[in-house]
Amino acid sequence: MDNSKTEIDTQAAENILKSIQVPPCPGVVVALMEEVRKPEVEFPKLVKLISGDVSLAASMLKTANSPFFALRNKVASVQQAVSVLGLKNIAQIVTGLALRKTLGGDGISMERFWDRSNFTAVVASHMAVRLHGVSREDAYTHGLFHDCGIPILMQKFPDYKDKLAAANNAAELVIAVEDESYATNHAVVGNILARNWFLPSHISEAILLHHDLGIFSTGHVEPQVRALVAITLIAEHIVASFLGMPDDAEWRAGGQKALDYLGLNGEDLADITEDALAELEEIRSYRG
Repeated sequence: MDNSKTEIDTQAAENILKSIQVPPCPGVVVALMEEVRKPEVEFPKLVKLISGDVSLAASMLKTANSPFFALRNKVASVQQAVSVLGLKNIAQIVTGLALRKTLGGDGISMERFWDRSNFTAVVASHMAVRLHGVSREDAYTHGLFHDCGIPILMQKFPDYKDKLAAANNAAELVIAVEDESYATNHAVVGNILARNWFLPSHISEAILLHHDLGIFSTGHVEPQVRALVAITLIAEHIVASFLGMPDDAEWRAGGQKALDYLGLNGEDLADITEDALAELEEIRSYRG
């Protein structure tokens, strides 16, 4: 990506976003993240913070009791859930739930969007375990947040949802349609939100660049950023298959580039897909 073009796009977005409310990071998330990042975490304080938010406490219990952890005896308190989940899982749950609550859609049904984002995050995390250079936590966070600009633009522009649907079914990349229609795009908006939420710089940069296929052939972008973009692109392809949806223009244009960058071949993709689909089926059956 041309850096000057990025600066121009970002400035245009900043001007447009003066009339768009980009949500600040919720106070409970800030407090929890500060606690999680301490050298010596005060677990009683962590439990107290989580217990103070009913939906957050419920999510902790639900996750700890999910088939993923396969507990013989189900947990019945936030304190037990915290001990089962561990700090990294807690951080993921907190940020994911806060994102979903904050960008609720203002009367617009967003269930399918959030389901797909969650599935993408799960598959990205699953892939990161097999690869070097990217942690499963970073892969999960980028998978969850990479499209977070979409709900913001959807709430601002009444015709955005229809434009997005049309772009997904066209040969043109969705980001080009957004730039032409709104003089900004969900990658730029998502990057601004990620910075507002104090996400790590490499994740916010990956959000900005996740539709820029040129990053796979340049040395000007950090390898960790390129790996996050590649992993998420492949994860989206797998999730589309799981949901019975056709591949979009993004995968047709960049899928092979992403695989090549990560050193994966067709057989590797088939193995990853088989394992990921089994995991997604388990999640769907658990949800009922």
